[in-house]
Amino acid sequence: GFTLEAEHPNVIAPGKRTMHTLNCYLITGEGGLRWVGGTPGGDQQPQWNMQVIVNLIDFAMDPQAAVEAPRWYSFPGTDPKNLPHPFVLRVEGRIPENVTTDLVQRGHRVERLGDWGGGGAAQVIAVDPTTEALCGGSDPRVEGLALGL
Repeated sequence: GFTLEAEHPNVIAPGKRTMHTLNCYLITGEGGLRWVGGTPGGDQQPQWNMQVIVNLIDFAMDPQAAVEAPRWYSFPGTDPKNLPHPFVLRVEGRIPENVTTDLVQRGHRVERLGDWGGGGAAQVIAVDPTTEALCGGSDPRVEGLALGL
């Protein structure tokens, strides 16, 4: 997704850090490791990772619930091939209609996707702070599973 177009925000230039999406996460707390996770997904990857982290921390969801929760993403991102497209907020169909109606009333352009059409392939491992037992979650939007030994 990098470019040589001088006016593009993701131009390669000396001293500039171009946008990339290599951003798996590791979160500590309560004296040790709590969660590790990530998802592929280009420009949407940081948005989906943030949503899963919010689900884990702010909503205290277990890993499977956190990766199954409805998603949204802002499009386009920085990829030059997508920049000609108009900006839109894409939301999964499981997000309540009243939420998307409110977003439209606030001036957002909203596109509803299929119930599981928000993309990503999030995977999460949680570590219990007391027992150090592991618990995994695997995104049902793609093939995969959480497996332990």
